[in-house]
Amino acid sequence: MSSVVSAPALDLPRLERYLAARLLAVGRLIEARRLVGGNSNPIWHVRAEGGLYILRTQPAGALLKSAHALDREVRVIQALDGTAVPVARIHHLCSDLDIIGVQFYLMDCVDGEVHREVALPGLSRQRRTGIYRAALDTLVVIHRTDLQATGLTDFGRPGNYFERQLHRWTQQYRTALPEGLPAVDALIDALAPIVPQGPAPTVLLHGDCRLDNLMFERGSTRVRAVLDWELSTLGHPLADLGQFLGVQELPPDYLLPGLAGVDRASLGIPGQREMADYYLGRMGMDTSTDLRFYKAFALFRQAAMSAGLLRRARDGTAVAESALAFGETTEVFAHTGLAVLAAPDVD
Repeated sequence: MSSVVSAPALDLPRLERYLAARLLAVGRLIEARRLVGGNSNPIWHVRAEGGLYILRTQPAGALLKSAHALDREVRVIQALDGTAVPVARIHHLCSDLDIIGVQFYLMDCVDGEVHREVALPGLSRQRRTGIYRAALDTLVVIHRTDLQATGLTDFGRPGNYFERQLHRWTQQYRTALPEGLPAVDALIDALAPIVPQGPAPTVLLHGDCRLDNLMFERGSTRVRAVLDWELSTLGHPLADLGQFLGVQELPPDYLLPGLAGVDRASLGIPGQREMADYYLGRMGMDTSTDLRFYKAFALFRQAAMSAGLLRRARDGTAVAESALAFGETTEVFAHTGLAVLAAPDVD
């Protein structure tokens, strides 16, 4: 059985007829091109008479509970439209599976560049510093979103965020890989007794806070759009910071490139302590906060998501060739998380 589902060519005439009844400005659909990447939700670049658009769809096949919820993603992006958080404009969400076989939404195509290599090769030291500073500034803006004004006060459940998330992702992992993996099991056992307790601010979380989920203006350090809100919810702000810093602990040659062993100073990339202090200071939070749990939790969650990719690859419903590779190296995330817990706090 193939490990990857080749996304079928879109039935453009059918899609065009559907959109014509709802979005007159789109006009005739000229071309739809599947974009490389997107282990989770397939993405299409659509050229139409009315301009350029992005079509984001659910993957085919059976989905894990609460996974790939495009309606939640649409809700948060539309709520943020017009706020200080830069997002692309969404034009329509379709939940009628008879149109293209899966749920999808159509949004503006924002021109810009995404930095998938986090060491930012080929850029000046000054621009590298500015890009990381802009990423942290954007995170602060997201976390300062007025939940009341945006109508997002009910976008997450109350209670201890990390207890709920650890339980949820453990369930997802065990559903995907009932046989388990030693390193992932060890990381779960290490995290469970050190879940942060006590009161904490509740903010809008992006949920997948990485440099490659930001669209930058070409040749600039200005963020034009925050991408991929699929995992967004309400919760503890250090979940996003932990994600942003945690994935940097991965090797630079991994499928999700990190900065482990990279000489940041020579490249102009701030160290983790500098990044953490900058964010915590802007948020008015304690700069002495130990961030190891938050980083390790983020790496556990990445491991759980990779386990889901492995399951989909085995089932023959993965949407990208990299899904199997990510899935087969699930333990890289777990081993990195265990190493984070065993090391001193960010330096």
